[in-house]
Amino acid sequence: MSAKRPEWTGVEDPLWYKDAIIYQLHVKAFGDSSQDGIGDFRGLSQRLDYLQDLGVDTLWLMPFYPSPLRDDGYDISDYQDVHPDYGVLADFRAFVREAHARGLKIITELVINHTSDQHPWFQAARQAPPGSRERSFYVWSDDDRKFAGTRIIFTDTEGSNWAWDPVAQQYYWHRFFAHQPDLNHNNPAVVRAVIKIMRFWLDLGVDGLRLDAIPYLCVREGTGNENLPETHAVIKQMRAVVDRHYRGRLFLAEANQWPEDVRDYFGDSDECHMAYHFPLMPRMYMAIAQEDRHPIIDILEQTPGIPERCQWAIFLRNHDELTLEMVTNHERDYMYRTYAADPRMRVNVGIRRRLAPLMDNDPSKIKLMNSLLLSMPGTPIIYYGDEIGMGDNIYLGDRNGVRTPMQWSPDRNAGFSRTDPQRLYLPPIMDPIYGYQAVNVEAQQREPASLLNWMKRLIAVRRSCQAFGRGRLDILRPGNRKILAYIREYGDEIVLCVANLSRSAQPVELDLKAYKGLVPVEMLGQTAFPPIGELPYLLTLPRHGFYWFRLSRTAPPVWHEETLPGLELRVLVLFQGWNSFFPDRVEPRRREMAAALHDRLVRQVLPEFLPTQRWFAGKGGQIEKVEFEQYDIWPDRSEWLLARIQVWLVGRDEPQFYSLPLALAWGDDNDERLRSLWPYTLAKVRVGARMGLLYGAFADEQFCQSLVGMIAQGVQIPLGAGQGWLRFSLTHAFAELAGNAPQTLPVKRLALDSSNTTLTISDRLLMKAYRRMQSGINPELEMGRFLTAIGFPNIAPLAGALEYEGEGGDRISLVMLQGFIANQGDAWSYTLDYLKRYLMDCSDHSDADPHAHVSVHAVYLLFASTLGRRTGELHRALAQTTGDPAFDPEPITATDMAGWLDRVRSEVNTTRTRLSQMLPQLPAATRTLAEQALANGIGLPRAGRYASLVEQILQSRGTVETRWAEVQAITPQAMKTRHHGDYHLGQVLLHKDDVIIIDFEGEPSRPLAERRAKHSPLRDVVGMLRSFNYAASAALRQATADGTGDRANLITCINNWEQQTRNAFLASYTEVVQDSPAYPADPDQLQMLLELFALEKVCYELRYEMDNRPDWIEVPLAGLRELL
Repeated sequence: MSAKRPEWTGVEDPLWYKDAIIYQLHVKAFGDSSQDGIGDFRGLSQRLDYLQDLGVDTLWLMPFYPSPLRDDGYDISDYQDVHPDYGVLADFRAFVREAHARGLKIITELVINHTSDQHPWFQAARQAPPGSRERSFYVWSDDDRKFAGTRIIFTDTEGSNWAWDPVAQQYYWHRFFAHQPDLNHNNPAVVRAVIKIMRFWLDLGVDGLRLDAIPYLCVREGTGNENLPETHAVIKQMRAVVDRHYRGRLFLAEANQWPEDVRDYFGDSDECHMAYHFPLMPRMYMAIAQEDRHPIIDILEQTPGIPERCQWAIFLRNHDELTLEMVTNHERDYMYRTYAADPRMRVNVGIRRRLAPLMDNDPSKIKLMNSLLLSMPGTPIIYYGDEIGMGDNIYLGDRNGVRTPMQWSPDRNAGFSRTDPQRLYLPPIMDPIYGYQAVNVEAQQREPASLLNWMKRLIAVRRSCQAFGRGRLDILRPGNRKILAYIREYGDEIVLCVANLSRSAQPVELDLKAYKGLVPVEMLGQTAFPPIGELPYLLTLPRHGFYWFRLSRTAPPVWHEETLPGLELRVLVLFQGWNSFFPDRVEPRRREMAAALHDRLVRQVLPEFLPTQRWFAGKGGQIEKVEFEQYDIWPDRSEWLLARIQVWLVGRDEPQFYSLPLALAWGDDNDERLRSLWPYTLAKVRVGARMGLLYGAFADEQFCQSLVGMIAQGVQIPLGAGQGWLRFSLTHAFAELAGNAPQTLPVKRLALDSSNTTLTISDRLLMKAYRRMQSGINPELEMGRFLTAIGFPNIAPLAGALEYEGEGGDRISLVMLQGFIANQGDAWSYTLDYLKRYLMDCSDHSDADPHAHVSVHAVYLLFASTLGRRTGELHRALAQTTGDPAFDPEPITATDMAGWLDRVRSEVNTTRTRLSQMLPQLPAATRTLAEQALANGIGLPRAGRYASLVEQILQSRGTVETRWAEVQAITPQAMKTRHHGDYHLGQVLLHKDDVIIIDFEGEPSRPLAERRAKHSPLRDVVGMLRSFNYAASAALRQATADGTGDRANLITCINNWEQQTRNAFLASYTEVVQDSPAYPADPDQLQMLLELFALEKVCYELRYEMDNRPDWIEVPLAGLRELL
């Protein structure tokens, strides 16, 4: 007998779910037509026009079947009927017809993992004998030790997955509550019964079925009873029935698992059509709390590809809660502290709160989260009431706090029902912020700028573009980590999404040259922006702002003018290639021309070009003279010139030496290929009628690729007669780091050049080109080789290098090649961002005691502890005896101590002299700060009235001399080793939950031999402690720059943070190194050395600030005051 033909034939587009916008609701919460205080299908049908007007096209109904309602309807006692509180089956059929008439699809729950213990199947099973057909519908055991390796899901309420049934005299299996026995899907009869139920609802016109808790369908001894092959076989059997008998129907898998496990529930497009992406949800909240895109990008990159006909479902909460099962323990603790400080906000492994309260009812944050929801890969799900910003009631039990009646109007019972308030299934929200008198549909429909009307607009825009639902995702990685940017592309549709995760306005530069010539059109306002060019595309976004741009070939704004960078470049005429610049390389009759051209290059072009480059160290001075010390044309490539230049600055006796490889590119001003070279261009060049550019060779991808290729070969290239060699070398790690054909990898120049030029070679290598040239062994290369050889994990491993070797054997490092480390930015930026948020919170809650909650810094202190541990491990690695005399530890001698003491004494005396000279020019703000510090007392005798903090320090000589005597009395107990040498937060990268230590050059102002010298590693410890102090000062300056906030309170807060951070760092460091030969065993000696090196470091900082940033002088002054 053939199955009854369904009344509803289904949606014509089999992939309709990819473009859908799903609205999730409780029937009981939406509309009460019977006025009994409980919503019903007739009341829901009366509200369909509202849902149609909102713009959603699919409704997901929570369970509405007969049930004891001990788990909000997920404990079903009859699969083929409607709970009498919600109506009858005829009401459901009428609802489906009305929904389909409005273009709305219906998804219902197919809860097949378990039933209620009141279900007739279970009642029959418990009374039937063991082994009978009825008993085998469920899973039974004579004891509760079976399946011992299976985890308990509801750990807050259940102590076991087994429950004793006194009627059956056996234990029955349940993965959820004890009143929900699991069906035995290992039994084919159960699967047949479930398929019959499935067909019952599909025949009634349901478009989709949410398969609840499907990872746990089947069981097998010796497994964790999740994601078993038998379970997938059951789903495939069910899917085959759907494909055979129905059109355009959907399976939505509820598999609260990691993406790689959920991937299996798509099968080969023969299991579920859709599945929830659980791990993405909490990470969107984490990204906003941390103001960093990493949590989102990290999980998206971990998400495997899925079949083309399948789709992820994404949501901002798993209907009742912000589920935290698919996060690490550390991430879960962070989410609880950030979003659920009150334990009543928590439930099981999640947070039972609505979107608006989670976002502090901040409209910008609520809109930002919805923009992410509607633009991320997948089909979005909106929970009822979120479109108007409904609140919650954490004082209601279980998850009922987020299941309250929909707020339709300020009338009685929020317009949900006309019954007496005490009869309502739950009371509506009535607080002054989220109460129905303030937040309701009626009011927001009448307010043009309301959240409801904004949501309508956003949904309409989303539905206008299939790229959101069907397009691929390409993540962009701008330098500003507070910006999340990505491309959604489908067919001819290209959408650029940019979101500011920060609480303050942010700029961003996006590399969009792949879309050059396209015009970004802002989709909500249809405003055209300037077209995309070769240069980075600059945008500014307000706090928690976002843009959706459609990249199109529409006309740019009428006010836009296409212009080139404003450089009036000189034209140099070449008559004999590179030799035109050098009189000794041209024939005699042209030497006068060459001399004139050389003179223009070194007297005009280079003095104008050098100060524009970030790597040039002489920006603060005036260039007196530039000369080429050494030059040679690259072998086999006539367009590249290797050059070493000398630069004399006015008032300085010694020249500075720089590496300046140059290149030529040919084309006129309209040549698009040359646009990207303009920032690195020295001049235009001409040969006859042919025009071109003279530019820095590191802007030439082929030049960089050639360097990588030669490092891979380890070649040696002789330069001109008597000019030495170029030596290319590689380490054992090169092959693994570079992969195959490294010379063909794409090159990208990083914008954040400093004293060097840095480029990435694909995502495998990082090239650092040293610009300032010094003769001798480069400590960064030397340290890189050593640490790579011993396998120290928390560095960027060295892949290779390019060095110049002169005829006399002297060496100069030119290029270093390292493994590329994907990271979340440096620790300095991370710390400043953290402190910015912390001090803003302190300002917002100025009455709070900054010492009251030590755990407020728990996340940062975890980082500080990790940093301390990795620092200790680095120092232990450098304290190994390997037979390498450059690295083997040596005892600290009395001579060493005397030398160190003399050096620090010299630092102090030099600093005193500079301070005396600086006193009349001291900024007024510093004097004010000093007077405040003096008024509070700084622990030094006041010999009269000091005019400023500087004067007090200048008069502290007696204290310093006492310190010298203490240090001279030390009998050294530790070893001296190699160390980082310039250790601070900027030299540390965040890498997932760990740190990477970089830049082992040492302090650039010191000679190479001094940077390579062995010393106490405690100098690194002091450097990091001073960096914490600088970060605290920088954050405090920023927080008080506008004159708002209680400065005294913020100082207390920041001092509390710094002390906790120092303690966490030192505790972890000490734990690792306490038995290391470089660590002093005597605590008094340890403290004395720390103070000695801190004095040295502070004096260095103070002179630097006096020379470069006088307005920062109070930071090292305060450090010096504490030491003295």
